[in-house]
Amino acid sequence: MGISKKNISLLTLFMVLYYVCITWIVHRSGYEHTESLFYAEKLKLLFEAKQNQLVILGTTFPSMVFLSNLIFIPLGYLFAPVAASILVMSILYYFILRNHLSTKLPMNIYVPMVTALFMFHPGMVFAAVSGRSIAMVLLFFYLVYRSFFNYYRSQTTFYLSLSSIYLACLIFSNYNFIWLLIAFFPFIVLVSLEGIKVSKDQPPVLQYHEALNNRSLRRKLANRTAAIYIIIFLLPLGAIYLFRTLNQAHAGNPEYFLSSQYSNWAITGLKAIDNLLVDAKGTILTKQTQIVYHFFILLLTPLFIVALVLYKGKIYELMTILSPFILLSVLLIANRFYLSVEYLLIFLMLAMLILIYYAGKTDHSVRRMRVMIFIGIILSNIGGFYYFSKTNDVEEKDFYEALLKGGAFKEDRALSEQKQIAQFIQDVTDGGGKVMIDDAAAYGIVAHLESLNNILLPFQPSFVTVVENPTLSVNYMCIAKRENRLHNFTVLNAYNIEQMRRRIGLNLLVMFETPNWVLYKISN
Repeated sequence: MGISKKNISLLTLFMVLYYVCITWIVHRSGYEHTESLFYAEKLKLLFEAKQNQLVILGTTFPSMVFLSNLIFIPLGYLFAPVAASILVMSILYYFILRNHLSTKLPMNIYVPMVTALFMFHPGMVFAAVSGRSIAMVLLFFYLVYRSFFNYYRSQTTFYLSLSSIYLACLIFSNYNFIWLLIAFFPFIVLVSLEGIKVSKDQPPVLQYHEALNNRSLRRKLANRTAAIYIIIFLLPLGAIYLFRTLNQAHAGNPEYFLSSQYSNWAITGLKAIDNLLVDAKGTILTKQTQIVYHFFILLLTPLFIVALVLYKGKIYELMTILSPFILLSVLLIANRFYLSVEYLLIFLMLAMLILIYYAGKTDHSVRRMRVMIFIGIILSNIGGFYYFSKTNDVEEKDFYEALLKGGAFKEDRALSEQKQIAQFIQDVTDGGGKVMIDDAAAYGIVAHLESLNNILLPFQPSFVTVVENPTLSVNYMCIAKRENRLHNFTVLNAYNIEQMRRRIGLNLLVMFETPNWVLYKISN
């Protein structure tokens, strides 16, 4: 027996309210993710700045995530990214529950399984309440693979077209997933072979042998393979080409959306492996090597192992399921940055898809499946808590601590460092002072400002001139201290200030200071 659409809608509404409550709890402790602040600052510039709105709108990447934030502008710039991620995760939850028509699992297993993961796995909660791009990645990753599995059932190319659209959206949610195109190459050939087999009653090896030794079937295989490649790959690759062309036209660099800290949070937000090795906080990084990381992912997602045990399908379907491991292998070779929690969560999405489409086809009884699945869920949730307790990502660790702290209701609401200095800068600008800020690193501060009046930012034409001699136009400068992790991403840092002091005799007076930032008044 299925679950009604009304009940699914009620459960989804409950999930939205649950995520809103968790958001309030963790943000009461002063937690804010820098990616969320990055989007909030770009939204503020888009609607309040007087220059370069087209460049901000067109080059801020990931595009799908940024554009989804526009819907929630009425809720405020700071909350818009968080509201968008809550909505996207709730939509994903709704889609998975609506997929009950495709599964043979009983509803008393299926619904609690999905709900328990979305409510109690810290990675899922983090994806919903942090304002990061993870929610969008999980949604389109799920839709891509769901389209493949629907195609395998119906052999209707409509689902391949859908998978191409979703794959393009996935790449524009996280550019690293472009490497999935490499992972898709092997099983597409096997899918093409499946369509030309003639003697269905013979063993698969003999069927493939007979098909490949027939000239007309070989020609059909080549045409079918080329057609599937074109259907799946043409739209994502074409979209990337057009986007690069637009970046070249408006920003002067086809890779501006990938290389500029003003366009892409990943430039400043991702944690470089060499820096994490120096910090030596957390132990997950030591697992991020070939082979070891794959087994580590399996240990943290026992539900995926359970899904493989309950799986019964064809070789190309199994190759589809294993394709994310190829993605991880490529990223471990090509990537110089720490792989955060989304690369763990995609395997939970895949586990649910396997259970939806393939569980119930094996000889396992319902009682045995129920026990296996719920043990897998419990252990996967425990694996999520283990990941966050040992992660090398500082912001993931801060979220985990804020979540365990539970809002600290007996204490006053905490203010983040960016909020504190933004309040002081706002008081300065309200009094007529003009402040120079480089939002390459200080985007979190700009996002917290009530107004951009009397703020000089890099998108303004005069910034390049003023930064050479600040005494010409501004009274205050917001400087990144040497302790600031983003010190090297901004021209307004401690090193350059020392050079200005020597070169033009710049006299500065400290007005406000935090562990990572200092606001100077120019007293020349």
